[in-house]
Amino acid sequence: MAIISVVILIFLFPFLWVIWTGVDVKNGKKERMEWKKPSILLFILLLISALISFYFYRNYQLPLFSNSFETIIGLVLAGVFLVIFSIINIIASIVYKGAPKSFHNPKGMWIFTGVFCFTILFFITWVYPFGEKSSYVYRMEVAVQALSESETDEEITVLLMNSEKQCVRRKTERCIDEDYQNYFLVKNNLDEEKEVQVRIRALNTDKEEIKVVDSNIMTLGAGELRLVETEETNDNTSIWSRSTFTTEIRTSYYEYLFRFRDPSEE
Repeated sequence: MAIISVVILIFLFPFLWVIWTGVDVKNGKKERMEWKKPSILLFILLLISALISFYFYRNYQLPLFSNSFETIIGLVLAGVFLVIFSIINIIASIVYKGAPKSFHNPKGMWIFTGVFCFTILFFITWVYPFGEKSSYVYRMEVAVQALSESETDEEITVLLMNSEKQCVRRKTERCIDEDYQNYFLVKNNLDEEKEVQVRIRALNTDKEEIKVVDSNIMTLGAGELRLVETEETNDNTSIWSRSTFTTEIRTSYYEYLFRFRDPSEE
């Protein structure tokens, strides 16, 4: 979650820059708002993130954009804010018709509405997914490194990538009630494609059982490494947003069993 938070803060900076200059204009410190420099900075950030996303696409087969389900959520949310602010602006324009612009500025409100809705849509459909992709790739790299350092003769290997809450502030009431998202990877160490199913036994810090989960039957190519998917894995989200299963407490240790067969077998 730390990587996602950093990405969001970086992309927020151009928007905060505009807001800051707007405050200076209102206080008489500047004659007009600064748009050019924040826009250039936003374009640079967008270009860099697009290049990195293309790198993720080429090397990790991660899609460049979120799936249609997540895109629709962003459009709906931005549309809701657009309707709400539009209604407020229209009613205020009728009620306070002829009022000085310092009290109600319809044009300024329309500009604010457009920028705000664009920001919501931009962060939901690009910034947050980019942060999730970056976090996913980081966890993958850590997992690959751990696998390369471990010596095993098992046909199938299961590895815990992370067990965390999707919260920025861990002490908030919402975060206390949030379950831990557990991310497990499975690797086919054989030289041929196999259908694989694993059973994971999640343990706490005292190595006491928290949960036992069976994975879906997954087809893995030779040497393929991928997320373990279970009935709890949300297929409506993009691959970088998915987790294997949830637990009420953090998974500190784990045990696993596996079975595999040739795809042609029934």
